[in-house]
Amino acid sequence: MKSFTVDLDGRSLFVCEWGESGSPALLYWDGLSGCGLHANELAVVLTKEHGLRVIAPDPPGHGRSGAFPPEAYRPSALAELAARLIADLGLDRVAFVGFSWGARVGCSFAARFPELTASLTLIDGGYIDPADVGADLTADLAACVADARDEIEEDSFASWDAYFAFERESLGRWTPALEAAHRATMRELDGRVVPTLEPEALGAIKHGGRREPVTESYAPIAAAGVPVLLVMAPEPDVPEVAEMAVERFRKALPDARVESIPEGIHDLVSYAPAQVAELVGTFAAA
Repeated sequence: MKSFTVDLDGRSLFVCEWGESGSPALLYWDGLSGCGLHANELAVVLTKEHGLRVIAPDPPGHGRSGAFPPEAYRPSALAELAARLIADLGLDRVAFVGFSWGARVGCSFAARFPELTASLTLIDGGYIDPADVGADLTADLAACVADARDEIEEDSFASWDAYFAFERESLGRWTPALEAAHRATMRELDGRVVPTLEPEALGAIKHGGRREPVTESYAPIAAAGVPVLLVMAPEPDVPEVAEMAVERFRKALPDARVESIPEGIHDLVSYAPAQVAELVGTFAAA
């Protein structure tokens, strides 16, 4: 793996990369509070077994990438940022793979830049809108930031040991690669271990997602004929919402391929990297 920083219009993105420079490119966009290093286990399979070049930025305000202004966190703005990153790296197009919130960004990217999108893979994301889970669509930015402060407080820990123990139990597995990926999403602050993602950035992401529903991206994606793969995990807390959202997704994108990992949890990237990488790699390489 190599890493580097890209300057885009005076804003920096930290990027991880695996594979050969001449190989077909895959752009991985992680979920909320995540970072590019989260792709480290996937990348081993994608590069060695499928001949892909994996490029994984830390999203703005995540990991080692700097924070952006609030309006820059709208899905459409992040899609434009991804397009600028691709241009800066001299790439013609990419297989876009997004996990969770990253899948939402991927939908916007494919809708706005189908000519840059060789394929679109959504890993347990991109099919549920905030309205589906009862989010207040009238909430302003300040209210979203306030909610984000509460979430980040809940995701903070007394020590690294406590954080790693929580993740290990949640995932049911643990490796040095997982530890490195999860460590990169957190930092020490006032004697605690807290997410690198600040409340202002998380609140702006929440606000932007409510202004731009993911369902609005489906028609342009379908019209452009972008190949789409959705890899799902069950949502035990809201099964009826997931069922409704998947049905809506299938109707809007009838040619999309939908795969499920029944035993999986939301973080399929950490839970079942080999299985996910095989699905993603076979689809993207095709």
